[in-house]
Amino acid sequence: MFGVINTVATLDHLDPPQPPKCITMLYVFAETHFDRGINDWLCKYVYDYIGGDHDKIFKELLATICTFAITTLWLGPCQLVYIWSFFNCFGLNFELWVAKLFSLPPLSTIEGFMGEAMSRRIRGVFNAANFWTIVLYNVLSLNSLEFAKLVANRLIYRGFPLSTLSVLLVTYCGVQLVKERERQQALLEDPEPVKPVDGGKEKAE
Repeated sequence: MFGVINTVATLDHLDPPQPPKCITMLYVFAETHFDRGINDWLCKYVYDYIGGDHDKIFKELLATICTFAITTLWLGPCQLVYIWSFFNCFGLNFELWVAKLFSLPPLSTIEGFMGEAMSRRIRGVFNAANFWTIVLYNVLSLNSLEFAKLVANRLIYRGFPLSTLSVLLVTYCGVQLVKERERQQALLEDPEPVKPVDGGKEKAE
């Protein structure tokens, strides 16, 4: 809940403190929180170096494979690490594939006819589903493969439709909050240009 409170407070123009780090992570997956060096090194010299702007399918695939291959060796090869690395690698590439697909006609044409609000709502639905796929395969880093199966079973199979739709609805609302925060931040950093005063009125004055 720290992230939700942080986002709502920011939208109210407050400056909330940073949320605490999760202390339940297993040591084997803690490099992004406690070993900043290897995480920054991977991003700078492997993922960003090979992937460039991360807008090319083949370069992104190569960058993610190399990044998570090194991560797997660093963490220590085992079944849990293999599964975690595979799904993270797949998730990053899948996001790019979906973005490329929606940039092609007729999908891009259909989105062009939509209003900005409707486009944002549809993207929010996809982002909510994508968020929970990320949660499910990162549950591995919090506990175990058996626990990840338990969460997936509870959300998708036994909990459908009530639990599944309820969780997606709450997540969707959270996504919209985040998007609104990003929009406000973008306006603060790059405000809309002021419309020039009409030349005829200036002359009349």
